[in-house]
Parts: sequence; structure tokens; C-alpha cells
Amino acid sequence: MKSRIASALILIASLNATFATIFTWLDYSKDNLDARIAVQERAFMKSMRTEYDYLLSSRICLLKFDAVRHCFGRSLAKPPDDCALPLFAENGSGRSGYTSSPDKSHTDFNAIGNLGYVEIFYNSDGESIGDAAIFFRTDKQFVPLQSTNDYYRRVSWDMAKFDAVKEWLDQHLPKIKDLGTVEVTNTPPGAISHGGGNRVDLGDGKICLIQFWAVPQYTNNGCIVGLYLAPKNSDGKLKDINSFRSPRSLKSVIFAVDGQFYHMTLKHNQVSTEPRF
Repeated sequence: MKSRIASALILIASLNATFATIFTWLDYSKDNLDARIAVQERAFMKSMRTEYDYLLSSRICLLKFDAVRHCFGRSLAKPPDDCALPLFAENGSGRSGYTSSPDKSHTDFNAIGNLGYVEIFYNSDGESIGDAAIFFRTDKQFVPLQSTNDYYRRVSWDMAKFDAVKEWLDQHLPKIKDLGTVEVTNTPPGAISHGGGNRVDLGDGKICLIQFWAVPQYTNNGCIVGLYLAPKNSDGKLKDINSFRSPRSLKSVIFAVDGQFYHMTLKHNQVSTEPRF
């Protein structure tokens, strides 16, 4: 695989930490970029991108470094040459560039059996994943997209590969435990540190606290959801599982705790429109 085009960085320094937005072009070298952009505007490609992005964010990006090794095996010694970026995938990777010292961020390629590869961008802790991209392994039936005339033959190849990759991931990634529907009410940020919030029993003595509150001026009339693992004793500290911004229509949430994946459907009972800090 050709070396990457230089990353674009927007940096804001703050004390010993650095906050950044990092954009890196993915390797689409087997296709004509203008043709890729043209077909990506089609409705079918947009719907497939939604499915592709959800697969990445809800399954692969929840893994940690050791879990990646367990599922995919050791990373490759060098980037592969026999791979193609799906037409419905983003042409670049955009992710948070928050760094702390020491910065252990790195990028690995792991094989998805004999079907393709996953490129993983690790955060500065060297363990959590900031972003990922799936590539399909090329074969004799592969059709490079040199013009929009190649679209139908190429998309047929992409879809067959994508179906096979999804099946492989279902067999090798951690299974998802469904927690059912969870009712949530507005939780002020300060309350969560005192054991407040919406409590969900994960089993095995683990309790998840859900912090939910609306901050319309910061989230385009949406909400912020925080997931925390409650301490087993009064002297322990909350463990941040995941925090994210979302539209108020958010219903389906997938998260991971200690390598176990969970799914829950949120039902909002109360939403305060006033930010509380």
C-alpha cells in the first residue's frame, strides 16, 4: 500500500495536553478519486455508508488493543498491497487528536481472515481505538473504479465482500448482551459523581450509571449521554465507559465493559431543556 498523504492537523495547546482534529486520507489508490466521489453521492451508497459506519463504531471501535489481537490476531508487519477501499467508505479518517504524555498512538493493519483487512487508528493511550477502516482483499473478480461506468460491476463485488466480512465479524467479535429497554430521566452532571443517574444491572455485580441531559445550545437541540461503571464500594471512583453527543431521538446504544458488549434501547421520560453545570 502506498504511503499515506500527509495528515492535516488543527492543534490547540493547553497545558501539558494537546487537543487536535486529525484527518488522514485512506488508500483509495485503486480507484479514480473523481469517480469515487461521483458515485458516493448516490442514494444507495449513502445508505451503505450508514451501515458501514455503524459496524465500525458499534463493534470494532469499541475493542481495546488486547481484544483486537484476540479477535484478529497479531497486526501485519507492513500495510498490505492486495486491498481495496469499499466505494461506500469514507475516503479519509477523521478523529480526535487529543494526546497525553507519553503519546502511544499508532496505526495497525490486521487481517480479517482471508477476506480483507482492518486499519486501526489507536488513541494516545495505545489501547483504545479512535477510528478504523475496513478494506476488502482483491481477487481476479475485482473491478477498479476508473469511471462511473464501472459502478455496477464494482458495487456487486463490494456487496459480496461486505456480506462475507460481516459474517466473519459476527463469528469472531464478542457477542452482544441485550439489556432491553432502559428508561432514562434527566440527570444533572454533578449528581452522577454521588451515585445518581439511571442505574442498569449488567450482571456479574456490575452496575452501569447512565447520565442523560439536554444542552441544546451545544448539541443542536440534542443531548449528551454518559455511561459510567459504578464502583463496587464507597471508596471507589466511577469508571468512564463512554460519553457522546447525540440527537434526542437516540434510541439504540451499544457499548463495551471489560470486553463484554452490551446493547440497550433508551426510552426518554424527561428531558430538561436547560443546561445544568
